[in-house]
Amino acid sequence: VIARTYLLSNTVFGTKDSLTLEKLFASNLSYGHSKGKIESRKEALTNISKNTSAYKDTAVSNIRVMVQGKTAIVRHLFVGKEYKKDGTIVPLNFAMMLVWVKEGKNWKLMGRQAAALPQ
Repeated sequence: VIARTYLLSNTVFGTKDSLTLEKLFASNLSYGHSKGKIESRKEALTNISKNTSAYKDTAVSNIRVMVQGKTAIVRHLFVGKEYKKDGTIVPLNFAMMLVWVKEGKNWKLMGRQAAALPQ
C-alpha cells in the first residue's frame, strides 16, 4: 500500500494519467477534497485527468499504515504548490487519509479524504 500511495500521489499531482487511476481506484470510490467536495469514482477520474493546474515541490511524508484483513488505512502528510492556469500559485498543506481494499492481488483505493492544515 505504501508503493500504491506514492503512485497515487504522483498520478494525481503529476501525470494525471487516467489509465493508472483506473487501475488504482476501486469501483465504489469516495474521493474527498480538503474543502469538503466529495466525488464519485467517475467524477474523480474526469476531474483529475482534466485538471489544468501544475503541481511542483510536492512531497509525501509521515506515512502511517494500519492493515486489518483486506483493508488498509494510510495516513500521510502532503505538501506542494499548485500553479493554476491563471497564474495563481496556491501552497498546499494537507493531512490525507486513504482507505485501500484488497481486490484480488491488488490494493484499490476505496476512500480518500484530504484535510487542509495551517500553512
